[in-house]
Amino acid sequence: MKLCIAYPNKNSFSETFIYNHLAHLQPELTLSGGWRPYRTKDGDTIIRMPLAEPIRVGVKRGLPFLYPAFYTHFLTRYLKQHRPDVVLAEYGPTGCAVMAACRKAGVPLVVHFHGFDAVDKETLRKYGEPYRQLFAQAKAVVAVSNDMVEQLVRLGANPANVHRNPYGVETKFFSGAEPEKADKVIVSVGRFTAKKAPQLTIRAFDKVLDRHPDAKLVMIGTGELLEECKKLVAELQLKYAVNLLGVKPAEEIAEWHRKARLYAQHSMVNPVNGDSEGTPNTVLEASAAGLPIVSTRHAGIKEAVEHGVTGFLVEEGDFQAMANHMVQLLDDPKLAGELGRNARRKMIHEYEMSDRISALKQILEL
Repeated sequence: MKLCIAYPNKNSFSETFIYNHLAHLQPELTLSGGWRPYRTKDGDTIIRMPLAEPIRVGVKRGLPFLYPAFYTHFLTRYLKQHRPDVVLAEYGPTGCAVMAACRKAGVPLVVHFHGFDAVDKETLRKYGEPYRQLFAQAKAVVAVSNDMVEQLVRLGANPANVHRNPYGVETKFFSGAEPEKADKVIVSVGRFTAKKAPQLTIRAFDKVLDRHPDAKLVMIGTGELLEECKKLVAELQLKYAVNLLGVKPAEEIAEWHRKARLYAQHSMVNPVNGDSEGTPNTVLEASAAGLPIVSTRHAGIKEAVEHGVTGFLVEEGDFQAMANHMVQLLDDPKLAGELGRNARRKMIHEYEMSDRISALKQILEL
């Protein structure tokens, strides 16, 4: 299979799911550079003409109503020249951007939704009609959770054409946690953004300290809410107990898993724009490591975490219930170990990277 993956952000470190696709599918062709991706794997442009980049930028900025046709013309030429067997478009808006060229070039299109692209209010307002055209053309639509499957059907996708395939996790890499032997360390990883509600994880932890004053919360990541969270930590006088470490490589994240008693993440629907998770890789990685999870009944999390079996789930916004379950696992190391082992087994059986990539390959080859 000669595969072309079209994706918007070449250097977005939080989009590990896309980089897993690139690493494991090893496409012969890739395109990146925004919602209308135009840069090849080697960094060249598909706009084949003198002064290509100044002209592209000039058309995009000065004549924006002409840019879709301009882009489609050159992408069609590129696809006809290289003849991929299928284009995998990462995110719905990318699929909308490339669908006309795929149709003109006679190249099948598969579109992979990831989260905001299926629920964000402004995105749905902008792409309502293009999505319906996309669903009619795409040979397959991929969703990462049952909730997302149902949402895409509501938006107009044919149920028979929507395939649930959650993200995978490298269970050999993320491993080795022993929560029953670990110190009272709670780990949380992810962007400091509204749909992950890091401030509610901090507020829950503040209540945990009433029972376990020697507990520590380690938060890894960055984002637009980081400064707000720093102020909250100071306001609650938690600097001695909360470590905001910023972005860390996967190796260091895996090491923190091995030091922790549990993993916590308070994902929720953004009340402003409706944005929500797909299936967070961070939850899968911590589960694979062998940590019990304390999280919310949100999107794909409620499929990845079995309440009372691999962790505990609370309603969105209920940080008091979150605190109660954190305390429960700090009180009972044996329970933390049991749930952590169950979590790892679930990841091996249901979310192993090689299995999920194989399932995606089968969808692409339909």
